[in-house]
Amino acid sequence: MAKQIITATVEAVNERGVKVQGNWHNYSSYAQNGDIDRSVAQGDTAELELTNTGWIRKLRVVQRAQTQQATQAAQQPSNGAGVRQLDASQYARLRAVELASAAALHYSDGVERYLENLSILANWITAYIEEGDPLG
Repeated sequence: MAKQIITATVEAVNERGVKVQGNWHNYSSYAQNGDIDRSVAQGDTAELELTNTGWIRKLRVVQRAQTQQATQAAQQPSNGAGVRQLDASQYARLRAVELASAAALHYSDGVERYLENLSILANWITAYIEEGDPLG
């Protein structure tokens, strides 16, 4: 399989790929884990390895855009692991959405009722995290 390597400034980004040199290139589903740096942003200089049909097999950010470098430096996590820590309320809401997603199909009568029950579930999970098991 022929490949092409391009180093260029990223003009635009979406969930499926990037635009460089006036052309959109989508991420290949056959790319290996870690071969595509999805933190790439508009204005970054990136090196792309393309298949002969134009799919991105590898993407590496060569240089971040100036504004993004300043933002990332200001937002470096303090825990050293590179992962943002959620507080109890944020975690509870995220977990409630995860748990209630499967139940969403049962709320055909309206999204309002679903969101109301989702909020109740999130509040209960928050209380469980902050205060312990309310049932005993």
